[in-house]
Amino acid sequence: MVGGCDMKIISLTDEYKEKVERIVVETYSGMKIAVHRELFYLSDLPCLIALSEEQEILGYCYYRFSNNECEIMVIESIMQNIGVGSALIDAVTKIANGENCKRVYLQTTNDNCHAFRFYQRRGFTICAFRLNELDYSRKLIPEIPLIGDDNIPALHEIEFELVL
Repeated sequence: MVGGCDMKIISLTDEYKEKVERIVVETYSGMKIAVHRELFYLSDLPCLIALSEEQEILGYCYYRFSNNECEIMVIESIMQNIGVGSALIDAVTKIANGENCKRVYLQTTNDNCHAFRFYQRRGFTICAFRLNELDYSRKLIPEIPLIGDDNIPALHEIEFELVL
């Protein structure tokens, strides 16, 4: 039980794949993301999902391994403030440890102030700042909005890491 909610974290199965992808498309306008000047197709990546007792999807986390590191590509809590994000991060970190990764890291944008607080409270630190990086991302995915959370222009990429 996490945050008063019974949940389990599992690898994405065929049973939930279509529903998770539908949620991703609604949230991100597609199954591809642009990060650090690369285009990634989420359907090609491993994914964890958080399920309630009733088998409802509470959140998901797509990730990848590269050079003894684990990168969180997309993480989302559909149900906020009940420990879903923390549980997903714990599960990815456990997998990364099992793969002998040196760190878990992720990128977010300068407008995502909620993410800054969330990751730092879980032991992540800012390790890189990429000025105007979203200009490159928009060349790969033109639909990326110019204005982000709290009406803040979405311009820069900030990298957070958790050293293992």
